[in-house]
Amino acid sequence: MRADSGGLVQSAVLHHTRSMATQMRGIALCAVGLEKITAQEIERLGLSVVERRPGRITFAVEEADLSRQLATVNMGARTVERVLLELGRFRAADFDAYFEGMRSLPWEMCCFKDSKLHIDRVRTHESKLAAQTSLQAMGQKAAYSRLMERYRMREMPETGNIVSVRVYMDRDECSVGVDTSGDPLHKRGYRKRVVTAPLKETVAASLLFFSGWNRKYALLDPFCGSGTIAIEAAMYALDFAPGLMRRFAFENMPVVSPKIVDETRAALEGRIRQDVDFEIRASDMDPDALNAARGNADDAGVLDWITFEQRDATMAAPFAERGHLLANPPYGNRLGTEAEAEALYAALADARDRFVQGGWSMGFITDREDFGQTFGLEPDASHHIVNGAEEQWFHWFPAKR
Repeated sequence: MRADSGGLVQSAVLHHTRSMATQMRGIALCAVGLEKITAQEIERLGLSVVERRPGRITFAVEEADLSRQLATVNMGARTVERVLLELGRFRAADFDAYFEGMRSLPWEMCCFKDSKLHIDRVRTHESKLAAQTSLQAMGQKAAYSRLMERYRMREMPETGNIVSVRVYMDRDECSVGVDTSGDPLHKRGYRKRVVTAPLKETVAASLLFFSGWNRKYALLDPFCGSGTIAIEAAMYALDFAPGLMRRFAFENMPVVSPKIVDETRAALEGRIRQDVDFEIRASDMDPDALNAARGNADDAGVLDWITFEQRDATMAAPFAERGHLLANPPYGNRLGTEAEAEALYAALADARDRFVQGGWSMGFITDREDFGQTFGLEPDASHHIVNGAEEQWFHWFPAKR
């Protein structure tokens, strides 16, 4: 609890803790198309999934264990883009019901007496209330009304930390989530050097899960760019939690225990493996890209676990009995023109055959649903991913044995 919050903060939070039900919900946001693997990941972290919707996984949390659970998901999840704490749900067919519903929520869990609350996103679906600016303004007014009553103040000074909030209206049911992450979770802290149109870390990690990769397989990325796929693979193989190098918004919440957060971080650090053996290689034609990739891997603490080399992707070949080739090849906005991208895909034919004959699996993420036609081989599966404004397809070619 923050030292300058005063006795009133502690009193309000303790009163709330005693009076509330212990069951709450968290919401893990992910790229649309990753819901299944994100839900599986949430469950592997020891939490129970309650609901799956496009781009959102709702999971159960216990108020008594809130500090540890928020820390575990924010630090440990590889495919989650952001974690919200759902303060509550209520019906709101008109603005009176909306105001009272917002005012009834336990804002003192997340806000100090000087916090600035900002409703930065409102999403509505088949609801009577749809005016975003009105919902934002009235929602903040309702939240401040409760906070001023709890802290016995006449106005909110808004001089402290910013608390970001998202409101979802779905068929007149309102769900209110407080952002516990801060910066998006794909910002691990290691990628300080980027190349053109880099792949998000969360999406790169999802390719490992889509493909079923683990450290018993060799891995090659022949278009490594800034090194994201190889770095995420090395961190996964070492059981290196992706959020250990950064801080989060939930650490500034009154209800969160810094001691428990530190204990959770230490427990995750203690799981990092140094006694494992695996082979990851990453290559690129561009020496500047390789320098960026090496620097990023060094900052991530995994440079010694990845072999980097300058090489034309068309010359790539298997180097182990079993392995996965995973790549984000240049396309469209990343390589001049669509024609140039198609010419590159066709030029991969010899490399493609070497990996097929060598018994390797291959996966490519591109902006082309019809990638297989140009590549000369139809994928066994194509996963559609909507990542912000960008549409991507992960095309999977499993080994033929």
